[in-house]
Amino acid sequence: MSDLLTEGQTPEAWSEQLGAHGVHVSPRLIRTKARETGQFHKLGRLMLLTPAQMERLIASASDKDEIPAQGLR
Repeated sequence: MSDLLTEGQTPEAWSEQLGAHGVHVSPRLIRTKARETGQFHKLGRLMLLTPAQMERLIASASDKDEIPAQGLR
């Protein structure tokens, strides 16, 4: 069975799982970032993300935080 079927979770499930570890991220933010980066699978209205996709979302968010703002002096 594929990783998507065994490990894929909805943004709501990821939000709940992260919250249990003290990291509070809304399902809406996860959905938005997933759409921006293309890191998700979709079937109809169902959005699923694998652990690898969540790791890439987190990495892409931290990469953007490290880039200095352009044009500010």
